[in-house]
Amino acid sequence: MGEPAIIVQTHEELSALIDRVSTRSATQPYPSLVEVSIAEDPYGFPTVNAGIGAEKGYVRISGMDELRATQGTPDATGVRVYDFQGHETLIPASYEVPLDTVRAVLAAYLDHGGLIPADFPHLREVTEA
Repeated sequence: MGEPAIIVQTHEELSALIDRVSTRSATQPYPSLVEVSIAEDPYGFPTVNAGIGAEKGYVRISGMDELRATQGTPDATGVRVYDFQGHETLIPASYEVPLDTVRAVLAAYLDHGGLIPADFPHLREVTEA
């Protein structure tokens, strides 16, 4: 999945992709992690990593001047494991949110041409690298 890149241009296509990854994640030991970018200029916009599980996930956005992530339970401790191309990727447990929140953040990325507004309610600044 993802080879070659999957191009998404509408909310319907985005939703179908999330559903597809979520369904596959449900059958795997760890949920999948995908990288999202602007096809015309993948290095000109913030990097988006989205963990997509059966019911939960997370989004982490890193740009030159920002590092933001979804905020789940603030007092959650430990890490969660996501699978990125067969490699375990650890993320803070506090990043995990319901899958609908992941959908909302990725839809905002699509709607705003790769630049989600700084005051977007489902993201907060983080210091973890």
